Amino acid sequence: MGKYEAELARLGESPLLKLEGPGGILAVTERELVFLDEGGVRRIALAQIRRVARGEGGVVRVQGEEAFLDIPLKAFPVEELKGFLEGLKPHVARARKATQAPPPKPPEPPKPVWEEEPPPVPKAPSVELAPEPEAPPPQPVQSPPPPTREGRAPLALPLRLVALLSLAYAVAFLALNPGADPWAQIGAALGGLGLALTAWSASTSSR
Repeated sequence: MGKYEAELARLGESPLLKLEGPGGILAVTERELVFLDEGGVRRIALAQIRRVARGEGGVVRVQGEEAFLDIPLKAFPVEELKGFLEGLKPHVARARKATQAPPPKPPEPPKPVWEEEPPPVPKAPSVELAPEPEAPPPQPVQSPPPPTREGRAPLALPLRLVALLSLAYAVAFLALNPGADPWAQIGAALGGLGLALTAWSASTSSR
């Protein structure tokens, strides 16, 4: 292991690609191009590299967006350096892709009005109502009872008594006056009998 490679290992770098020459070592890590020589360690981010060209003073300049890295031509065999720099391109492309921010997502179109869900309607508290009392069924209208004839019963007894007295008077008149005028006897009998029948009939009809 050369001294530059040992120094690179001591720095904890894990190169994906490396080139060691008499004047230094070039290494490609996940994110950087590292150049190590007697002057120390210099770096440039892979994603920042824009071009590689030969510069003044016998160097190859790796130009970045804000910085650059000069590699002395005497540090490496020219053909090996050229091949190394050619192999640098895919690593630069990979680093750029990894550092690029994802494109912003386009805003979602607003939902049509008919697709929007209406806000939930709060439920009204349930109220239990007491059952209404049932109305009693209508009572049938009862017709008044027909008047009894008991109210007339007190008249039946006096009428019967009158009928019996009339009949008894007629019989007593005939019995006590056997020699009376026949027409008077007949009149008394018919009068007493008619009065008795009338009173008796009135007593039976008053029940």
